[in-house]
Amino acid sequence: MTLELSKRLLIEHVNLPKNAVWFHTASVGEFNSTKFIIDFVSQKYPVFITYFSPRAREFFSKINYSSMPIPLDMPILWDKFLNTYHPICLINTEKEFWPFLLKAKIPKLLLNGRAPKNRLEKYFLGFFDMILAKDEESFKLLKEINKNTFLCGNLKLTSIAIDCNHQKDSIVIGSTHEKEEEMLIPLIKWVLSNTDYKVVIAPRHISRSQEVLKLLEKNGIKAVLKTKKEDRVVILDTIGELKEYYKRAIVSIVGGSFVEGYGGHNIVEPVSFCSYSLYGGYIDKIKDVADVLEKMGIGFRVNSKNILDIIKLCLQDPLSADKLTKFIHYTSDIKDCYLKNVENFVLQYKNPKN
Repeated sequence: MTLELSKRLLIEHVNLPKNAVWFHTASVGEFNSTKFIIDFVSQKYPVFITYFSPRAREFFSKINYSSMPIPLDMPILWDKFLNTYHPICLINTEKEFWPFLLKAKIPKLLLNGRAPKNRLEKYFLGFFDMILAKDEESFKLLKEINKNTFLCGNLKLTSIAIDCNHQKDSIVIGSTHEKEEEMLIPLIKWVLSNTDYKVVIAPRHISRSQEVLKLLEKNGIKAVLKTKKEDRVVILDTIGELKEYYKRAIVSIVGGSFVEGYGGHNIVEPVSFCSYSLYGGYIDKIKDVADVLEKMGIGFRVNSKNILDIIKLCLQDPLSADKLTKFIHYTSDIKDCYLKNVENFVLQYKNPKN
């Protein structure tokens, strides 16, 4: 991992297109959520991308767009950056707020805007020329701060493609943290005793794989690590494979939601593979997404008292592509709203390229 300080301090020159639309996506996840917008805009205008996460350097070096790490938030650097590249506008995502950048003289659009948690965030939101809100609650609060706010929906719901063409042979427990696996022991035992499904457990951090293995063995559950061999209960101790196992899941239980402190993880990805998404009650970061899934009957908030009943219902009536039609239309409307508003915003400042 490298901080790329020479680029962040604008000592090392990066070849970016001038008079372009500037997208800032803090991480790989935000880039994936906004990629359909970047692709759309790039058909008419030159674009470049900045990112914050040092871990994202390798990823962004391989994409088809010019990119660089975002400069350090200093007035002198922003003056140099803007005078060098002359971007026509900045399109930012969620709460990636850099105080001196926000004060810089460049039109700014915020995507996936959410309600401020404190006075400082409220102050920062006033510097945007347009905000596209992620949910109705945020829209109402943001509208009071910035009159040029419009409701589009959560971008994270748009970054998936429905793929239901996989055999379902597993129940997957993904992105779990300490104490969450222990809470699900009774459910795992029930699945093993009453169904033919495999159980796949993917700790959020693979360094905990051995710890989870010992926990299961202590509770009389035979399990193996993925790198050792396959068995009926498998613990993933490799990076980047959870998606492949979601494809095989009839039901997926997503961690980071059964204990406090994490706020929930990606509960949409399993749905994209026709797997019901189950999660706990600690979902403050993804509550709006959960509300959508629950309203459409493809996601369920569970606890120790109702999880077994919910699992049984899901197994009796597996999720199919037909049942996702309403969800697909909903996400399509979100995409259309973002594209329309982004294009109108950019049009104010730049003529399309020839």
